[in-house]
Amino acid sequence: MGTSKGYIPPKNAQWKQAKGAVTRMLGTSKGNEGTKEAISKYAEAYMSTHLANSNVTIVAGGVMNFLNSISVNGINATAQLLGLDSLLNKSGNELYKEILDYFARDFSTIDMQIIRDSLSETFKYLEVDTFEDFGKIASDEFLINFLIEFAVKNFEACFAEKILSKSDLANDYDQIMDDVSSIIENKIVTDSVLGETLQLDYLSKEGQDYIMSVCRGCFNTLSVMGDGYENLD
Repeated sequence: MGTSKGYIPPKNAQWKQAKGAVTRMLGTSKGNEGTKEAISKYAEAYMSTHLANSNVTIVAGGVMNFLNSISVNGINATAQLLGLDSLLNKSGNELYKEILDYFARDFSTIDMQIIRDSLSETFKYLEVDTFEDFGKIASDEFLINFLIEFAVKNFEACFAEKILSKSDLANDYDQIMDDVSSIIENKIVTDSVLGETLQLDYLSKEGQDYIMSVCRGCFNTLSVMGDGYENLD
């Protein structure tokens, strides 16, 4: 997975429940149901303390404006408008680094490191290799895939240390995170319904409010996976 480690969740009731659920996930044979419970409690805790302060909507808004500009004005005009014309002939990792620097250059917080990692994984998932490939991506398609990666990598940053501290599970780390990733992706893709594509400035207040509403919707749909679990904390 490769995302940033070392994030320490706060010590409040929601995070206590989330940590307890992860401990049970690692220590029992509940399988998928235990993983769903852990994801549910994590989503609830993250919404309660961190989501409103994340820069995820700002970065998402910049990329969505970029994609919409390509659909309206074309690739070359958008590249010139944003000062990205030097990237038109670049591809692969060289293109990734510079486009990530443009939209998510700040490394000063764990939040921004996670956002940058999520953006990179989203472009890989959407099979971006050349600048022209951005023209194949709709802004709503990007947003859902980006929020999936963001949720997965936040979960990992919160609980990687706990998972790795279990010596008998350390070798299974990648499989554990693959299971978490699959459940998060399936739940968001299944339950998230976007309305008609909006023609907005996604960096305006209206645009930012829209992105945050979608983001909250994704985390809400993850949080309800735990409904019916007895609170054991």
